[in-house]
Amino acid sequence: MIKLKTMALATIIATMAAATCAQAKTDLANLPSEAMWQEHANLLGKYWLHPDALGTPVGNFPTWRCNDGTLRNQKACSPETSIPKWGREAMQFDFLRMQSRQTFGYGALYNLTGNPKYLELHQAGVKHILSAMDPEGGFKLLFKDDKPVNEPRLTRTTQDLPYAIIGLAMNAYLTHDPKIIDVIMKTQKYIYDTYYDEKEGLLRWVLEDFAPLNNRKEQLELVAQLDQMNAYLILCWRLVPEAKTQEWSNVIKRTVDIINVKFYDKKHNRFQGCIDNESCYDEATGRHMDYGHSCKAFWMEYLAACGLDDPKLKAFAEKGMLETLNNAFDAENQSWYENVTHAPASWWVYAELDQAALTLALEGKYDMPKTLFTWINDRTDKEYGEILSRMKTNLWRSAFHSTEHALIGSIVSNGIRYAQCNDDACRNQNKSVLYFAPFDPKVTDFTPYIYSGKIESIKAKGDGVKVTFKEIAPPKKVK
Repeated sequence: MIKLKTMALATIIATMAAATCAQAKTDLANLPSEAMWQEHANLLGKYWLHPDALGTPVGNFPTWRCNDGTLRNQKACSPETSIPKWGREAMQFDFLRMQSRQTFGYGALYNLTGNPKYLELHQAGVKHILSAMDPEGGFKLLFKDDKPVNEPRLTRTTQDLPYAIIGLAMNAYLTHDPKIIDVIMKTQKYIYDTYYDEKEGLLRWVLEDFAPLNNRKEQLELVAQLDQMNAYLILCWRLVPEAKTQEWSNVIKRTVDIINVKFYDKKHNRFQGCIDNESCYDEATGRHMDYGHSCKAFWMEYLAACGLDDPKLKAFAEKGMLETLNNAFDAENQSWYENVTHAPASWWVYAELDQAALTLALEGKYDMPKTLFTWINDRTDKEYGEILSRMKTNLWRSAFHSTEHALIGSIVSNGIRYAQCNDDACRNQNKSVLYFAPFDPKVTDFTPYIYSGKIESIKAKGDGVKVTFKEIAPPKKVK
């Protein structure tokens, strides 16, 4: 386990005003119905069910496809006239992190819809991810012509490694398979044992330079710490063996501490995306100085605070989310800004801001605007599926953000409506139904993704089970 040159979180908290906000009652007209979420999920899935999405063999998902779903094959797609320089250089590779994100997406869509085809593809993706394990630790991350690229092991980044297992984390959530959970736990230990720098007090980005992707060992990156939380630490917290739960909680505590000690900007109540050179600190152009990264960090810390039962950390995270959302909200267009320049939010920033807003709205601490309808009505490709973009898939874009957004949107929308119901008929209409594929039929301790809820029923459904939840709430303390 890592040792941290600690600055007590209480020192940060003590400098901040206590987060106080009146109860906010979300206008239910701003929440898409469950039928709309299901329709939206199927539109997302249309792109991921395209024959060219499936890979050879199935599960070896291609990183690069055109917006109509067909393979890109290192070419510009109609109506593109050119490919950006970063795309041309990266297009020679398939990335395990993107195959894993696509695997996550199939799992999320199965969890939401119960469509067995999504489960089949999800399991195929899991099989491929496991085949990429490196016997020396971690995973082989780059592929060319369907074969691993022998990149030096220490050039693998501490963002790529957690995202290599995000598909496994979704599988652990759906199945509770102890073999998958064991792989995740070993990968966590490998990352922290290998990359933690005692002198700097953080996880390094890489330990050796890798010129083809411009990864440099002097980089000090927020996402090297943050994406451990986002990819697997939070989702798998309740799944690790009971004997390891406290150890897992300690890793989360220490990761939060790293983020707050090294990357938190108290003056502006935000997080620095990097801290290794002067350009990092430019609020308009600095690397990862967008509303998405700051809000995601506060959101992860909020989820951590719930599981740790830490009211001070929770107040800190709530205040950060609220201020970031207020700065990011585009009231005129009922959407979100990317950063201080007020450029429209990219797909993933938009999704993260919606998810944080929904989480606060679930506790009555934020009045959800109409941004969900803007996403569903204006940003979804009704013809080919997925979210509209210049490039729907690339070295950083796949199924993760859009499908997680749909899953959280459905669960939390139902939860907010349920909480405002005045009669049983209304409550019956606003329960959350999710689908799981437990490795053992005796498994019953399901959760509605990263949230909590009371299980009303568990019924067999095909190769899995259909679970009905009520009283959706923020996550409970992890025991």
